[in-house]
Amino acid sequence: MLASFRFSASPQATATGIPKTSPVLCSISSSSPPTIKNFNFTLPTRRAALFLASSLTSSLLQFLAQSHFAKALEKDEPQEEEERVVRIFQESSPAVVYIKYLEVQEKAGKNKGNNINGSVEGEDEDLGDAKVEGTGSGFVWDEVGHIVTNYHVVAKLATDTTGRYRCGVGKNDYYLRFSFQVFLEGSNGRTFAKEGRLVGFDPSYDLAVLKIDIDRDKLRPAQIGTSQDLRVGQSCFAIGNPFGYEHTLTTGVVSGLRREIPSPNGGAIRGAIQTDAAINAGNSGGPLIDSYGHVIGVNTATFTRKGSGISSGVNFAIPIDAVVRIVPSLIINGTDIKNR
Repeated sequence: MLASFRFSASPQATATGIPKTSPVLCSISSSSPPTIKNFNFTLPTRRAALFLASSLTSSLLQFLAQSHFAKALEKDEPQEEEERVVRIFQESSPAVVYIKYLEVQEKAGKNKGNNINGSVEGEDEDLGDAKVEGTGSGFVWDEVGHIVTNYHVVAKLATDTTGRYRCGVGKNDYYLRFSFQVFLEGSNGRTFAKEGRLVGFDPSYDLAVLKIDIDRDKLRPAQIGTSQDLRVGQSCFAIGNPFGYEHTLTTGVVSGLRREIPSPNGGAIRGAIQTDAAINAGNSGGPLIDSYGHVIGVNTATFTRKGSGISSGVNFAIPIDAVVRIVPSLIINGTDIKNR
């Protein structure tokens, strides 16, 4: 806050500390009788007055300039904060994907080249008649097409060993195949879809990895940060697809650290990040981001008021340091035998 200045002046400005000038006696020779004349040299007093006026003017101008700058600063700070959040979203959102878990109906005997996880290899197929069984979020891990998400987003397919269920009788036989469609944002801003293949999962940390076949130049991997030096109170941002609304941004702070939350396999996930950034159905698997646009966690759970389905503002994310430790193993080795 700027200090207020009050300027007071007497009716007539005088300079202090300057000795008064004594009259000087001068003798003037002339034909007339000698006279005595007084000469008052007031030049030092005038200089002091000018100096004082100059100082007052300079102080006033400086005060006015600081006041104008402070007002401009107060006006610009909210705008700068807003632009910062917009920039974080624009730079981070292309790495965030929308995952749909689909039930696809196929006629018996029709060979689609399915693998063990029910994914279709080769060209993308028309899945217009597919039934959406669930949705979630994820983010691009690397340039070869690996997608990180939550295990509970893919759990139904993860526990199925065939990916196909036979239904009907005789000529009307058909198969129900389960598939993941991963929706990404291209460089032109348009959304396109690729079918994902389940690579591996770890229920103890509620993590899973999908793989899509796509050109490297079409992928924007997320910037991976660290959760080691997080502090309660620092800003954070969640990007995901709650209730099917793609690329939704919510903001908040780190509300707590080293929390313990239940895992899908009945164990406990320790070291979770607590945040008040809103996380709802469909946000699962999306990134929690810091003020630099770095991923610091994977959004995974929220506490809801019983029977309401409304978020209480107490939300949790898996710390990125745990993700960095687990995901490479899932990519290289797949799912551990104990989790199959």
